[in-house]
Amino acid sequence: MKKIRRILLWATIISSCVFARTAYAADHYATVKLPAFNVTLNGIALENKTDRYPLIVYKDITYFPMTYFGCRFLGLESVWNINTGLAIVKTGAHWDYHKYPASVPNKSSYTAKVASFKITVNGKEIDNRKEKYPLLLFRNITYFPMTWRFAVDEFGWKYSFDQNSGLAINSGAGGTAAGQLTLPIVTLEDGTKGAFTMAGNYFYYQGSQGKIYQAPVAKPAIAKQVYRLPINGYNEDYVLASLKTENGKALLSFHTGGATMGSDHLVWLKEDGTSEEIDSGYFSLKIYDNYTVRVNQGLPPCSNNLQIKKTGDTTYKSVGDPGHLYGWVWSTDAGSSSGKPSKDLYLVGDKIYVLACPDKDNPASTTGIYRVDIDTHVTERVCAETATGFQTVDGMIYFTDRHNHLYQVPLSGGTAEKLTETAVGEYKALKGTVYYTLADGNNQLFAISREGPINPGGQVKSLEVQDDYLVAIFKKESKSPYKMMILNEEGKVIYNTTENVLLVRIENGKVVFVKDN
Repeated sequence: MKKIRRILLWATIISSCVFARTAYAADHYATVKLPAFNVTLNGIALENKTDRYPLIVYKDITYFPMTYFGCRFLGLESVWNINTGLAIVKTGAHWDYHKYPASVPNKSSYTAKVASFKITVNGKEIDNRKEKYPLLLFRNITYFPMTWRFAVDEFGWKYSFDQNSGLAINSGAGGTAAGQLTLPIVTLEDGTKGAFTMAGNYFYYQGSQGKIYQAPVAKPAIAKQVYRLPINGYNEDYVLASLKTENGKALLSFHTGGATMGSDHLVWLKEDGTSEEIDSGYFSLKIYDNYTVRVNQGLPPCSNNLQIKKTGDTTYKSVGDPGHLYGWVWSTDAGSSSGKPSKDLYLVGDKIYVLACPDKDNPASTTGIYRVDIDTHVTERVCAETATGFQTVDGMIYFTDRHNHLYQVPLSGGTAEKLTETAVGEYKALKGTVYYTLADGNNQLFAISREGPINPGGQVKSLEVQDDYLVAIFKKESKSPYKMMILNEEGKVIYNTTENVLLVRIENGKVVFVKDN
């Protein structure tokens, strides 16, 4: 199983866990002191005399400042919300140490306040009024007691103390490392972020004035323009664009012109800084090592629209039964036909898997999953069930019918197995485990053969498999503390974050996620 070696976090705003003053019925104060002993965190000796947020001691217990960088240094995240209070969760990703230097040396003792707002640790609510060692506020930063209950039971840290070495805490750093960088991704007029992806050793992102930049992952400040988006012709603004990585290639897509008479464009942004327009028009397209597979989805829909091109060739050739309409979810009822284009298109070996309708004008003809031999043109239906969408994963096909019930069937075809009796929304399969949301408006994440939601209260915004990991992004308004999760092949959560996340890219063992501030 592949391992993620490093996690890079991108943000436009860096903020500490600073809390606005709230009116309390009565402020409870505590006298605190700076430690009179040495303190080592993850092998780094702290200099409390010159730190703006030093460790403090209360009732003979050492307290740690939950600053933005401080908690992340110990594999935690803390999020403050005026309505929900402070949430602290363990992530397991460790950032580099970041010191907050003090303007003047610290004194030996100070007065702190007992925190009065709501506090949760790993989703469990803490009644700070009843705590023997309560959370404290000092210099407008929340301080956390390093008791066995929290340090060991909740956070999994190891710590020791003796008179000579002092206090030593190890939070398990050295496994998954983390850092933060800033890229000047443009914020569009509607408040959304511009396009972004990572391919190979480069970031690709949208800057101002329609410029698309390429920047080395190792040196992101050294960026160069590799493309310029066209003007849309309506309000003299630049066209909307998206970036994705497919088969190791950075692909830029955008639309020009009107809905009917316009055109979709797909551009390959190459590592050498040049670009190549791969296609334009209305189409679905997949690029593989030796072939490019394309479905023509222009209007009106026409049969014999499945095409293939060998790498290096300049023209496509038609493939499959010419009487079939490919790449559409199509239905005919009472003489009226309608449909919508499908992006589901896969090349496995020498077979193309695609949705098709064998006779678009025949009411008895239904849309199903078809297998097309690229050499012989033999076109076979995989199973009898109708299908509205499908995915191929590890020798299996997972698909939904017109009621959005979820099924699976081998690539070789046969009788399909029904997996859900209720309608599903999004779904993804990873190494035999099927993850899905229900089409009930709650959008919680489930897995076949598992009890209960994976992230209770989390409303799935997007679900994607990247580099043999499942990436689940949850909506801002979700009740769950986690807004993004990464699961490995075994279904174990290897990373989660309380940050609101816009998108995630996993490439070459690295994770980059763009925060949605």
